[in-house]
Amino acid sequence: MTGGEVLSLGAIAVSGTICALVLRRQTPELSLTLSLVTVCILLWHSRRAFGSVLDLFGQLAQLSGLSLELLTPLVRTVGIALITRLGSQISRDGGMGSVAAFLELAGSAAALVTVIPLLQAVLELMEGLLL
Repeated sequence: MTGGEVLSLGAIAVSGTICALVLRRQTPELSLTLSLVTVCILLWHSRRAFGSVLDLFGQLAQLSGLSLELLTPLVRTVGIALITRLGSQISRDGGMGSVAAFLELAGSAAALVTVIPLLQAVLELMEGLLL
């Protein structure tokens, strides 16, 4: 992602935020909708960067000789964390603090479930080293 692209994302974020703040006093529902649309636009424009990061993870796995079975839980956990953070912040902006808190709890549980294969592989490795 180039500096110009980051600058464009920043401009979109600031513009969407200012518009949402102006609308918040008169129509809070429309303000929240505008926030969601702004996030979707930012995610859409960031998709190449996310793809590049995934490609990098694949290259690192190939160069290091790590199995994709070990790398996949890590990538999924990062994705869960990003989605959880984004969803909880949007929920808080919409005045739904309890929904945000539950989403964070659910995201933590999902992340733990996702890394179970990685933890099992580490335990097997440790067992092999000890025996």
